[in-house]
Amino acid sequence: MLLRTLKIAGIIALALLATMLIVTFVKSPKSLSLIKPVTLVHGADHAKLHRTALEHLAQATTIPVIGYDDSNNDSINHESILKFHQWVRTTYPLIAKNAKWQIINHHSLLITLKGRGSKASAMFLGHIDVVPTPDSSDWKYNPYKGTIAKDTLWGRGALDDKNVIVALLEAAEYSLAKGLPIKRTLIFAFGHDEETGGENGAAAIAKHLITNKIPVAFIADEGFGVMKGIVPGLKNNCAIIGLSEKGNVSIKLFVNELGGHSAWPNPENATSILSRGLSRLENYQFPAHLDGPVRGLFTEAAPYMDFGYRALFSNLWITAPLVKTVLLGGEKTAATIRTTHVTTIIKSGTKENVVPPIAEAIVNLRLFPGDNIAFVTSEINRVLNDPRIKVSLYLDGQEATPISPDHGDGYEQLKDCIHAQFPETVVVPGLVITGTDCKNYTAVTDRMYRFVPFEFSNSNLSGIHGKNEYITRSQFNKAVVFYIDLFQRL
Repeated sequence: MLLRTLKIAGIIALALLATMLIVTFVKSPKSLSLIKPVTLVHGADHAKLHRTALEHLAQATTIPVIGYDDSNNDSINHESILKFHQWVRTTYPLIAKNAKWQIINHHSLLITLKGRGSKASAMFLGHIDVVPTPDSSDWKYNPYKGTIAKDTLWGRGALDDKNVIVALLEAAEYSLAKGLPIKRTLIFAFGHDEETGGENGAAAIAKHLITNKIPVAFIADEGFGVMKGIVPGLKNNCAIIGLSEKGNVSIKLFVNELGGHSAWPNPENATSILSRGLSRLENYQFPAHLDGPVRGLFTEAAPYMDFGYRALFSNLWITAPLVKTVLLGGEKTAATIRTTHVTTIIKSGTKENVVPPIAEAIVNLRLFPGDNIAFVTSEINRVLNDPRIKVSLYLDGQEATPISPDHGDGYEQLKDCIHAQFPETVVVPGLVITGTDCKNYTAVTDRMYRFVPFEFSNSNLSGIHGKNEYITRSQFNKAVVFYIDLFQRL
């Protein structure tokens, strides 16, 4: 009987292995070099682009619109925002002449370049503001001087996100100068407060579009780019188009107990109760998921991976538990497959010899699609398991955005243009774990694609919201050419 059982188990194991091998080899890689550029920029045009585009971006980085967590943020930045608007008009005279210009909510910029066709508009987002630089003295070059050294621009906004704004404007100005047809109406929406949530910028633009019944077919925004050495087992560069982004909510934990003199402390005081609760919470992790855009990333990339990874990711129907374990082993990869939480603020006490009656903490969560605010709040209450710790929303949260289709209008043009401008690059869907202005446009269109044509690696990613943010001339010029080509595909 045992022999028969072992025999059957062996047959099943062989059958599974055979099936896995068949699936692995059936999903063979397709050629990545079939798509050619629609628009070629060469000769004198390329030389001019090489001379001026990065210089324009450098100028843009010298106008600091800084996203402070301050209710007076707009008034603080008012003069710089107006200066930036004027700089755009002066630097791009053909756009100034041919486009419709609108200032939304006093500060955000909406530029509409009318197309010849009747299709709904293609919309491109960027944001004028940047994060603060409290570490300016540690930078290689002053973050607001727009320094170009050896064909590399150093400055705040060089990668997040003035590079996108200037690349779009350079491409549109070039298209107008060369008489290239604007086939589909292009809308450029440049918010002024993305770094603080976009409530006064992107949200106001979205309201304007809805109120005036302006149809938008799809939106392209920041998110991923052409990633180098990011996906395990993949030798090719990988262009990830974000179909959704995580939600964001902060939860307040509050304890109010009797205080008193520190000479005779009660072990069940506010700080000890909160500390034990935080310890339980830090040792808990939300469930991991391998579905939606995350699953799409690995299944689409699998045919181009080394054999071991290819077999692993081609057979998620059976290997998913193992893949989850591997991904949960790294903080960045773990964040792509589950809701994350971390304590960011702790407050208690005002004097060294007084037991504080109140202790509070703020826990920030980034929500995986499907884990809504009500669920995570309930789960935190369950894990804390202490009615003395009161749980409430600290600020209004944002659910994860709906998942956009990985086919059709917008996605296909981006994908083709990536293949044309970045040869041998694998294009896959993905989930953006940080926030973008897209979250404010969910009522405008169900097609939002978070991709920008810039090459990212571990070496330059650290500059985003960090110090020594930079971009090279060749990287930036390639992005301008990408948008010139993309506009002709629309």
